[in-house]
Formats: sequence, structure tokens, C-alpha cells
Amino acid sequence: MRAHAKLCSATLCMLLAASAALLGCTQSGKGQSSSTNSDDAISTEPVRLTVFKGQAISDDEWDQLLVQPLKKKYPHITLEPLSGNLADIITSGVVPDLLTQANSYATDFMAYDLLMDMTPLLVKHKIDLKRYDPVYLDALRVLSAKGELYGLPYSGQFNALYYNKDLFDRFGVSYPKDGMTWDDAIALGEKVTRNDGGTQYVGLSYEHISRLSNSLSPDIVDMKTEKANVNNELWKKVFELANRINAIPGNVTTKNDEFIKERRVAMYGTVNLLTKLPDAVTNGLRVGIAQYPSYKEQPNVYGSVDAHYIMISKQSKHKDQAMQVIDLLMSDEVQRISTRKFARLSPLQDNELKKQLAADIKAFEGINISSIFKSKPAPAPAFSKHYREARKILEAKFVDYNTGQKDVNTTLREIDEAINKLIGNAK
Repeated sequence: MRAHAKLCSATLCMLLAASAALLGCTQSGKGQSSSTNSDDAISTEPVRLTVFKGQAISDDEWDQLLVQPLKKKYPHITLEPLSGNLADIITSGVVPDLLTQANSYATDFMAYDLLMDMTPLLVKHKIDLKRYDPVYLDALRVLSAKGELYGLPYSGQFNALYYNKDLFDRFGVSYPKDGMTWDDAIALGEKVTRNDGGTQYVGLSYEHISRLSNSLSPDIVDMKTEKANVNNELWKKVFELANRINAIPGNVTTKNDEFIKERRVAMYGTVNLLTKLPDAVTNGLRVGIAQYPSYKEQPNVYGSVDAHYIMISKQSKHKDQAMQVIDLLMSDEVQRISTRKFARLSPLQDNELKKQLAADIKAFEGINISSIFKSKPAPAPAFSKHYREARKILEAKFVDYNTGQKDVNTTLREIDEAINKLIGNAK
């Protein structure tokens, strides 16, 4: 693994040397970004930009949010999507011009020295950051040493409590209400968790332990000290809450399929399911959407900031054209398509736009989704470059406590030890 890292580092050194002379330079031409009033015109010569799809985007979204808008406004710019293992891509000699990723995994790019402070470029192109909800910008700035801004958000996540109306009707229990705490949700879950007709129905599923923790903005690894940060009262509180939910006789946490396809989960607390539900709703799933349960000391908070970002790599030779792509993606017109058709929550500070969420998805006609907007995200923690692997350790070892094999204090201590060992071996 270390040899592989050295290979990647050597490859990047050569690429950096080759591109250094071109950094900040553009060719003259007629085309300009809609936000650019720079004296230096941006080249309209044909250019192909590579885009690493670290964050999933469907073929339809790719076409309607990127390809078609570019054909209309910047026909000289085409995009080449890249997916797969980033290390393999870079080792092959290709450094993407654009990168997409969630803020929780954006530090993956630091190992390859891809990230740059986009602030000078944003100033040059006169990008108005006041259009953006600042919580999304802060979630990326917290990853940098000096508050640099590595990219811009193009869509935000949200949490909601989805529920199966038929199960509540079947068992004669009132539907979930907005404003519930986790204590309220557990009490309600107890009423609809049962074995009926040979089928085990789950009253309340929180998806996984990390999702349940997010409202408290915990980190797993302290980004500054690069030490595990799990053996504490905050994580103990989360573990004990999860265990209380799973202690309901017959109740287990689940994934999407048990709620959407098997229809045996009464309440499912998770992120945006609006693009996954239409077929099931069309085929008879009577779904309701309530406000995500909150910790009693943090009402109306549904998780920490979880957003999808698009960034320009430090090594790109076409930074201005890449900025034009981002500017177009974040235009009112494209964001409206993203919001209405693809049910992506816009990071823009436009409440009217947010209210159009999923407006063009026919399956949601008559389904009230306004509860989503009654909660806000908590600030995002600073995610370490070790977060991805450390989270796997945390979720795997939580099972030891949740199944009664170990007590909570022992489990938290062992998680810290395992994560610190992981970090030590990575150095």
C-alpha cells in the first residue's frame, strides 16, 4: 500500500511540474461565463474536461444537469466522466479537471494534493456566495487549515421519517407527528413492532449508527490530532439510544429494501428517498413523511450537514472553463431542474426553490413533504482523511455492544484502540 502511495506521489509530481507553467493561464477568445466580467476573455476553443464522479449521479441527471445545459451555453465544452478507483486513475496519468464528492469524504482528495482554494477563481468569475446557504460552505471550509473553500455545493441532503400508513392503520395506531424526540419515536415504535401473520414488522429503523449520531455532529477521528475520538460521553449517548431502539422486542434496524420493497417497516429514519419511492408509491405503498426525530436538547435538528460538492483540481489546465461548468450547474435554471425533477435539495438560499422539491415527480402528488423543511442540519464536523475506514470499524464493533457481547464502555474503548492502530499503520 505504501509503495502504491509512493507511485501516486511520483506521478503527481511529474504532472504538477508539467502543468505549473500553465497555471492560471487561459487562451483568448469570445466566450465568457455568465458571472465573469474579467478583462481576460476565456477561450472558446474546444475543450474536454474530465470529471471524477466520487458522488453518484445518474445518467439522466448527468445529461440534464450538465450535458444539455453545456450544449446550449458552452458547446465548446464537453465532459468526460471518470469513475472507479481514484488512485488507479491518477496512476494512469490522468488527473481529473473536476471532482465530485460529499463533504464527509472530500479529504480523500488530499492524499493526492488535488484540492485548491477556489476563492481567487470565484472572485475572478464574480461568483456570488451570498446565494448559498452558509452552512454548506462552512462544512467544506472546516476541512481546511485556514478556512479555504475547496469547492461549491450543488445539492444538499436532508433527513426525514418515512412511514407506512397501511401498517399504522392495520394496527390501529396514530401516524407519527412532527416535532417528535427519539423518546417519542421509540414509544410509538413499540406500538407497531409485532409479528403478525408470520411476518415480523419493524416499528422503528434508524438505518445505521452513524446516521443516528449525525445530529450531534460527532467526529470519529480528531482531524487536528489524528487520534480516535469515540470513547466519550457523546458516542456513549448515541450507542445507548441505538440499543434502546433495538431492544424493542422484534425490532431491528434495516436498510431501504425492508421499507420500500418488503413493506414491513413502520417508520424509517434516513436521508432523501424521494427518487427511490415513486415506483413503490405507484404500486400501492402509502407513504407518509414526518419530521426526523430529534435529541430533546436539540429540537428541529435532523443531522449534520451532508452535501454534495463539485471541485476543481489544482492540476487542471482549464480552470476557467471548469468554473463555467460549475457556474452553469448552479444557475437558477439548472437548479430548478435538479430540485423539481430529481428531488435534490438545493444549497441555494432560495426558499421558494426548496418548496419545489420533487414537484415534477407525479408519484408525490398529494403527499405532503413540507415536514422536511421544519428541521435544519447541525454544523458538520471536520472529517479526517481516516474517516472512511474509521467509520467501518465503529459500525462493525457497535454490533458487539448491540448484541450484548460487550458493555458500552468496553466497546467504545476498543473502537478507539482499533482506530488508532489503523492510523498508526497508515503512517
